[in-house]
Amino acid sequence: MRLGHEQELDAPQGVVWANFMDLHRIGRSFPGAKVTEVDGDDFVGEIKAKLGPLSMYFDGTGSMVERDEDRGRARLTATGQERHGLGRATIDITLTLHPVAKDERTRAHLVTDLVFLGFPMDFGTGLVQRASDPLIERFLTLMAVPGPVPDAAADDDGSLDLIRSATDLFGSFRRDRRERKRR
Repeated sequence: MRLGHEQELDAPQGVVWANFMDLHRIGRSFPGAKVTEVDGDDFVGEIKAKLGPLSMYFDGTGSMVERDEDRGRARLTATGQERHGLGRATIDITLTLHPVAKDERTRAHLVTDLVFLGFPMDFGTGLVQRASDPLIERFLTLMAVPGPVPDAAADDDGSLDLIRSATDLFGSFRRDRRERKRR
């Protein structure tokens, strides 16, 4: 599954680049994720995700496999295994940055290739794209904040709530439908 996100950030490219190069910050900026160990370009981490009353925990490893500051391009790959099940996921994230507005702002383009194996659920790409939009928007916004990641970056219990993301998504479908009917 391939997902794409683009967003203009209120920070110069150098700030966004430096924040994306900080593997611990990447973990703190995404709901449920935590980078527990960094060795050069390699990292170990975990993700906690909730699906209603069920919690799923993934342990994984990854690497920053490409860093080209001159082109504003970086690529990160990771694999994770569900702790108490057969679920497995691989992710490949490519970030491309372009300066805008006299180098005071940055356009970030994030492409995510995501593969889930062994899960009893099958999501369509369109559904996952719309559900991931607010999560990635928040992640990219935190990449533009200088200094430490604000405490507000974590959800209530520090996990990625898949039901809440889906509920927010379905709520947006209803709003879209009501707005179209009014026209």
